[in-house]
Amino acid sequence: MQRRLLLLTLGLFAARPASALYDPKPLAFLESALGHWAGTLTYRDYQKPDRMVTLKTVMTASLAAPDELALYYVFDDGPGKTVYSYERMKFDLAGHQMIWNTGISKPNRVEYKISARPAQDGGTALDFEKAEDGQTDQYAWEVTPRSWRLTKYEVSGSAEKRLRSKYELAKREG
Repeated sequence: MQRRLLLLTLGLFAARPASALYDPKPLAFLESALGHWAGTLTYRDYQKPDRMVTLKTVMTASLAAPDELALYYVFDDGPGKTVYSYERMKFDLAGHQMIWNTGISKPNRVEYKISARPAQDGGTALDFEKAEDGQTDQYAWEVTPRSWRLTKYEVSGSAEKRLRSKYELAKREG
């Protein structure tokens, strides 16, 4: 009886037609962003705005969808203190929009207007910004097969651009 049940079960699995998934291929400009990265995050201290802080940073970028990056960061924030961060960046180039989801404990979703600019070394360069309540957050993102730079500037009213933060990462092998 068990033998007959086993043969019947195997026959049911074998009779299923194979179906291929035809999901779209990834956006070409995201390919150079994928992988493991290491370097630094430098940012303006929130407690002492004239002081810059630099943290050792490792980051992994993978695809969550053909037009969406999933980012996982690990920051060395001093002796015995490690900070983790999770983000998703979804790109709509036709609509000139990028949706950036950050955080797990305190999730945040921000929509940015994007514009492409010429890239060097076979990479990608995008600028994106969000204006709200008299302040504009501007980002410059440059990714090549070997480097990742993401710089954030804050612009308030008629003031000049003020550097808020900058990631400078290099591709890690393996």
